[in-house]
Amino acid sequence: MNAQLIRPAPLMRRLGAALYDSLLIIALWFFVGFAALPFTGGQAVSVANPWFATAVYGLSALFFVFFWTRGGQTLGMRAWRLQLRRSGGGRLSPTRALWRLTLAIPCWLCGGLGIWAMLLDPQRRTLHDRWSGTEVILAPAPQRPQPTVPTP
Repeated sequence: MNAQLIRPAPLMRRLGAALYDSLLIIALWFFVGFAALPFTGGQAVSVANPWFATAVYGLSALFFVFFWTRGGQTLGMRAWRLQLRRSGGGRLSPTRALWRLTLAIPCWLCGGLGIWAMLLDPQRRTLHDRWSGTEVILAPAPQRPQPTVPTP
């Protein structure tokens, strides 16, 4: 990717991708709750149940680590044309992706202060981007194939 074409991801696109991905994560949580029903006699599982909380967090972590290490895009990031990569370029390792996720949780939970900090950063990095050595960039638009004109 040409260095001149690389631009940091705008805040609104990041928030759009986060909303999209949060809907997918909630659907995964519903699946975990549904899968637990045979083990609870058809009763709803309490969110305070440590096994349930571990399963929900583990599945969420697998979702992000899987997508971030395979192309740097979750489904929401792909829809909003965002790409996560190591600072300076390159794919994330599973360890770095898990570290970024671990740092992102408090950044979101403190009212999003870790996210809003990107407005003060010249490179538009969130706190968890800075601390994990990652960056989110605006991915180039997909190339559309040029129509071919049949020759007579």
